Amino acid sequence: MVLELTEDLKTGVEEMDKDHQMLVDYLNEVYTLLKEGKKEQAIRIFKEELLHYVNWHLTREEKFMEAIGYPEFERHKKAHDMFKKVILDLLPKVGSGDVEAFRESLALSWGWLAGHIGKVDKKYGEYAREKGLI
Repeated sequence: MVLELTEDLKTGVEEMDKDHQMLVDYLNEVYTLLKEGKKEQAIRIFKEELLHYVNWHLTREEKFMEAIGYPEFERHKKAHDMFKKVILDLLPKVGSGDVEAFRESLALSWGWLAGHIGKVDKKYGEYAREKGLI
């Protein structure tokens, strides 16, 4: 199943939507590698590239929300922190080849895209539009 950044997942903030598209691309790359039986390569991409990018993006998104005075910033940041903690707790298991931990990490990441971006991130885009900031 390939994921797409459909209109219902877009925030309307161009740079954040580009970041989200990159996250989708990474997840799709991992999925394709797994489908092709290239598990070690998929794990490497997930651990070394995707998670680094996620951390970079979340920091960038938090700076954006602070810059626009987004009133839900603290709550939003807590959601980011919880996601990072869960993924970081699973990472050593993923690195040691634990298939279940890798599967759980991927499921969390896919769910995060659909649930967090589609519902939570959209709100800062709406806020920025209402305030005439974008």
